[in-house]
Amino acid sequence: MHFPVALASYSFHGLIGTGQLNLLGYLELLASRYDVRFADIWTGLLPADALEPEYLKKIRQWMDDRDIALANLCVDGPYLWHADEAVRNAHRLTMLDYLKAAEILGARTVRIDFGGDEGPMPDAALDVIVRLYREYCGICHNLGMRIGPENHWGWDRKPEYLRKVRDAVDHPAYGHLLHVRSWPEPAAAVMLDTCLPILMHTHLPADIICWSKPLIRKIADSGYQGAYSIEHHSGQHELERSMWQLSVLRSMIAELRDETAGLDDEKVFYIEEMCQKPVPDPAL
Repeated sequence: MHFPVALASYSFHGLIGTGQLNLLGYLELLASRYDVRFADIWTGLLPADALEPEYLKKIRQWMDDRDIALANLCVDGPYLWHADEAVRNAHRLTMLDYLKAAEILGARTVRIDFGGDEGPMPDAALDVIVRLYREYCGICHNLGMRIGPENHWGWDRKPEYLRKVRDAVDHPAYGHLLHVRSWPEPAAAVMLDTCLPILMHTHLPADIICWSKPLIRKIADSGYQGAYSIEHHSGQHELERSMWQLSVLRSMIAELRDETAGLDDEKVFYIEEMCQKPVPDPAL
């Protein structure tokens, strides 16, 4: 089983929002504080006005010096569908700039969202989304990258639309970023069946991490070669809470590696030793 670990920069969005953390600082945290070698860069740390090649080359050198690879570039800002054609065209140009940045940074995967809302996806939107993904897939394929959506907002959260787009794009560079448990209930099985064959990256939030071992096992058994990326969302105590979340993931991975060696009976420490026991009396 293959278990590369990443730590999404969005985990520190509170620190980023207050100006207490920049991109170089995030990369230094990965290397020095968390011993993580796969970055997962959210464009809140890399806005469109910061995509000058010389700056990106300095970032890449910083990464190389610390033996850090870019597992995923999460692109917020541009997305594929907007009802206004002028806005769509502007988003496309911005996305092409991000693909150039992804090349310089050595990204393995890139995420860009469908767009849309909670209503039905019209045929015109499907046509645009498929056409743009094919264009981006052609670029990414030549660079050894993959690109696709993340099920976290808009039409990306609906398995039926993910399946439609996946089948219509039909390109080896097209993939999916699975945001665990961000799907309509009870669509988990359908979401996994849709995404696992093309899975390129994962985000594991705090509210599911203690129960994630069976899912991680299923993902690994599918032949997945991407990273397992912690993504924290509370916006508070992010340095400490991300460390806790990362430690739980690493414990799960240690258990799974023992399973493959036949060394245990598939117990889940965090569930059996913590979650099912009564909360101690604080007075004790």
